[in-house]
Amino acid sequence: MPSPNATPTPITPPRVPLIDPRTGLIDRAWYLFFLSLQDIATAVVDDGDTGADAISLLASYDAALMSVNQELQTLPSHQVGDLQAQIDEVRQQFATVPRQELGTMAALQQANLPWVTFDTTPEGVPTDIGTVAWDGGTTLGIQMTANVLQQVGETQYYYIKASAAIAKGELVMFDGSVGASGVLKGKPSTGVTNGQLIMGVAAEAIANNGFGLVSSFGLVRGFNTTGTPYGEVWADGDILYYNPSYVGGLTKNLPAAPTPHVVVAAVVNASSAGAGSVFVRVQAEPLISQLSDVYAPTPANNDVLLYDGVQLRWENVPASTIIASVGGAPVTKTADFTVADNETWLINNKSGSTCTVTLPTASAWTGRELTFKNMQAQTLVSASSNVVPIDSTTAGTAILLAVVGNWATMVSDGTNWVIMQQAANNCLLLE
Repeated sequence: MPSPNATPTPITPPRVPLIDPRTGLIDRAWYLFFLSLQDIATAVVDDGDTGADAISLLASYDAALMSVNQELQTLPSHQVGDLQAQIDEVRQQFATVPRQELGTMAALQQANLPWVTFDTTPEGVPTDIGTVAWDGGTTLGIQMTANVLQQVGETQYYYIKASAAIAKGELVMFDGSVGASGVLKGKPSTGVTNGQLIMGVAAEAIANNGFGLVSSFGLVRGFNTTGTPYGEVWADGDILYYNPSYVGGLTKNLPAAPTPHVVVAAVVNASSAGAGSVFVRVQAEPLISQLSDVYAPTPANNDVLLYDGVQLRWENVPASTIIASVGGAPVTKTADFTVADNETWLINNKSGSTCTVTLPTASAWTGRELTFKNMQAQTLVSASSNVVPIDSTTAGTAILLAVVGNWATMVSDGTNWVIMQQAANNCLLLE
């Protein structure tokens, strides 16, 4: 086996052509040169020689091979094949030779690294960005920024650009993005109407227009967690929510509707000395309109949800479309009046003249029932010609006769109010 420190077979000047013009094959001198390089590379690999001389020699040979590689590009393709394969084989053998300067880490330059064991009690770990070491707990730590060490598998972060100054520990909300760069923008939470805009808790202070990390999951340490900045007293184990009263604020009190309910974190260590910590786990409770089986794009006052068996979803509809009777106690009227949405039983006690009632729009209250009773000897009439009497199909205005005790029940058919039952005080009802 040749020594790795052997000198390769030289090519004597003047320079010998790579291809012998007489045979059209590689020149014998060049062949011996490549053969010697291969022998030396094989010897270094087999013997495990990592000495400085061997390393230097191999580096020089690799540079020479690269130059030859470039020269091959000028030759006809049919003359290059076998020679190119031989050069590649030699270079691959060079690549597997351990580098002395890596010491015990020499195997890292191999294509297939079997495993790496980290020291679980490292000392003097640098804080340079990009440093990876065991964090002293149960996982690796990666120095993400000068202020944030990420625990692999235990913490998650958003990398953002601040559209307003953010203090460490403040709650951050989404505020757009920085164009095609893919970087999200964030700012201290304020005026939130959609809880899904909440990103998490700032893991470090971020200047306006600066870049930094916001925790969406995991432990955030090193800030005041007593609740005093928000007029509260926090204790270990308290659950914290989005606080609508303070920009970037948190609260242990669940906000009242319609403020979004966003569970942000739990207090791990309540401390005011800048040594407090919280465990972040953002969970925004959705609005009813955001549920996947609810369709309510334009809810209106007094709407209710009604299940549509055809569309297989809940939809917002006016209460009048499903309420046959809104119920409630009887209401006495002593003057002309308009029926309110929550009135069903109505007593006319207006004296001296006819009482005029403005009925609800029939088309908005299909199926609704109204019952009227007279306590005066005065007629009760509708302000519009929208009442169908019990003995006709033609709408008019008459509802009750001028008889004390006269009563009538009517139901909206979507167009008019149809009297379905009526009787005078002196009528005998047979069943």
